[in-house]
Amino acid sequence: MPKLLVYMELEGRYQQIQNKLEELSDFSVDSLTRSRNLFHLETKQVIPRRFEVWTLVVGLPLPNQLTQNFQTLTQQISERFTANTRFYKVLPQNYHWELFIIKRPDEDVTEDCLRKTPDVLREVVCHQPCFRISYRGFLITTDGTIIVKGYGEFDELRDRLRQKLPWASLQQSNLGHISLGRILDPVGYQCFTELKDLVRTSENEVYGELEVSDVKYIHESQWYMEDREVVAVLPLRA
Repeated sequence: MPKLLVYMELEGRYQQIQNKLEELSDFSVDSLTRSRNLFHLETKQVIPRRFEVWTLVVGLPLPNQLTQNFQTLTQQISERFTANTRFYKVLPQNYHWELFIIKRPDEDVTEDCLRKTPDVLREVVCHQPCFRISYRGFLITTDGTIIVKGYGEFDELRDRLRQKLPWASLQQSNLGHISLGRILDPVGYQCFTELKDLVRTSENEVYGELEVSDVKYIHESQWYMEDREVVAVLPLRA
């Protein structure tokens, strides 16, 4: 698929997310429930819950400059919140792009399939040339997730993974985004308006590029990679 068409399709997917945000005047408690269910909120410190996830990611960590730019963006956003707004910031060393999910917490995948997944992945990614994802602008979803928009040619790789891994999760992202955190409370009309303005003005902000030369097969035991095991590191074709 021509590169321009790939970028146009991705832009359309991101625009749908922005359109949903533009329709709102604040986060609703109902819309935030999905995010809140991922954390322990009984104490002042927001702690990700423990869930079993098997997934294929890039990063952990990302390049230093990209990480620093994302930290700066997260700080700019969080400065808008009042002191009582609960906000989970992803730890900078845990920033990653999720390429493909093998098993979500509520899904059943046999131990045999999980064990043989690395071999199948190796067969797929060894034929995949290294590629690049550029990050420009950010979005906030209606459930309070802050994501940086990534642009690259990765749809075909995901399609091949779907074909070779029929036991993988049926819920797969069609984006190239990196998640920076989650807003867990309504923020009020004024703050919400400022957040929407920030989203609009970020469209031309370039945060950097990610060279994808390998992927990691991860067993995640706590959300946002706060507890995980790297099962295998799989290099792409140079």
